[in-house]
Amino acid sequence: MRVLIAAIGHFNDAPTGSSRIAFDEAAELARRAEDVWVLAPGPSSLPEHEVKDGIHLLRYVPRAVSSWNPSRRSGHQKVARAVLARHLPKVDVVHGHVPLSCLAALEFYGKSVRSCYTVHSPARMEMAITWKNSGLLKRMAAPVGLAMINYMEAECLRRSSVVTALSQYTIDCIGKVHGKEVARKMRLIPGWVDTSRFVPLDDRQGARAQLRWPANIPILFTLRRLVPRMGLGRLLSAIYDLIGEGLKFHLMIGGNGPQRSSLEEQVRTLGLGNSVTFLGRVEDRVLPLAYGACDAFILPTAELECFGLIALEALSAGRPVLATPVGAIPEIICKFEPSWLARSADEEDIAVLLRRYLTGKLPEHASAQLHDKVHCDYSRDRALGQLIQATVGKSGL
Repeated sequence: MRVLIAAIGHFNDAPTGSSRIAFDEAAELARRAEDVWVLAPGPSSLPEHEVKDGIHLLRYVPRAVSSWNPSRRSGHQKVARAVLARHLPKVDVVHGHVPLSCLAALEFYGKSVRSCYTVHSPARMEMAITWKNSGLLKRMAAPVGLAMINYMEAECLRRSSVVTALSQYTIDCIGKVHGKEVARKMRLIPGWVDTSRFVPLDDRQGARAQLRWPANIPILFTLRRLVPRMGLGRLLSAIYDLIGEGLKFHLMIGGNGPQRSSLEEQVRTLGLGNSVTFLGRVEDRVLPLAYGACDAFILPTAELECFGLIALEALSAGRPVLATPVGAIPEIICKFEPSWLARSADEEDIAVLLRRYLTGKLPEHASAQLHDKVHCDYSRDRALGQLIQATVGKSGL
């Protein structure tokens, strides 16, 4: 069977939670000896078509236009369809993970293919949050852009015989945006973790030495795209309060994004230079070591967290996850320890949660226990099998 996965990006080009899910699906299909292709925007410096580990990677380079510009859809479709025409004129199944590349593929192949779609985050809601933190021009153009994005997502949902989501929160959001009938046909298939890769480490100090992280002081670690909805500004304000109380610890912030310079300025202004380190992009191969080296993982999301893959990775590595009660986060954390959730996403409540952790007032769970529960509820093999059965129509590993 020839399967095309339409993704937000190729995981090796630009790793995100969404691209990780698409990559894992492609890898499993390739392992099953299916003919699997992944279509996504990519940099012009990389090949338009290459094969890696049995997966065909197709990259297209759309013309750079604003995300609210009505020509964005046609621009994506034109270049994506040209790439498909050159390399992949026929497929059996299209599985979309993002509206733009999925809709381009559906327009190219028409009704002759089976179409499936996975909602990672409602497009309209995500872009509304992004644009409200942007400049005046984007805020003014937002109504037109949001309507266009909503239409594209609705078309992907309408044309798909199977629609899945990673959380009940996402299904509920789709019901609000696209109607309850659409939400009722969706299937909940949670994301997953490779629990053979993310495991508790026996030698945390050795891991810190490899990473050149401070020894003999509590380490809090977070890994986020540096944008406002991730709540890092509030986290830094909470950290400032705790440092002022004399608590000793170090915060490691992994990831990049447009907010990095303003967050670094906030650290300088608050005098937190000795207590906060920006790591930049954390290589995928280093992630298990980083989770294992920290004392706790922090998830300070301010808005719209539709799953929380990194929380599961940290839990699988045996680390507690201290989080805000936003979006789908409680669906995960409450299965492990409800006390690890802050009362709200406000900086004061984040500070309360971290203070309780740093002073030993939160419940602890054995690393092996956390890992085993992740394996039971979110193992890669089981969840991938469910997704492939639902979307491609095949089951079994």
